[in-house]
Amino acid sequence: MIVDLHGIGPSNRFLIPQRDRRWSQALILLLAVSTLVVFALGLVGWPRLRSTSIHYELIRLRAQVAELEQRQRSLMLELERERSPEHLSARARALGMVPAAPAGLPAPADTEVSQ
Repeated sequence: MIVDLHGIGPSNRFLIPQRDRRWSQALILLLAVSTLVVFALGLVGWPRLRSTSIHYELIRLRAQVAELEQRQRSLMLELERERSPEHLSARARALGMVPAAPAGLPAPADTEVSQ
């Protein structure tokens, strides 16, 4: 049962339902503004992001340089130790080598190397 009470509520019987014709223009404007905002943020943010990644790469490379410099120092110390006369004479004695006789003189018999 439908009760029709005239004058109690609003009546829209004289209005013709229509679509808002400006919604497409508003949507296009909203999309254009959104695109401009994203583009502006990209222009501001991309160089910042790139500089941050370059900074991290620089930190990594500096750590690698420090590690390589430490390795170079240790290798230089090892090279100097290997070149030292004391170390060379010890290695020569371990290999069975004897000091050379002065030029023009025969080597003493007790220092000759046996075959």
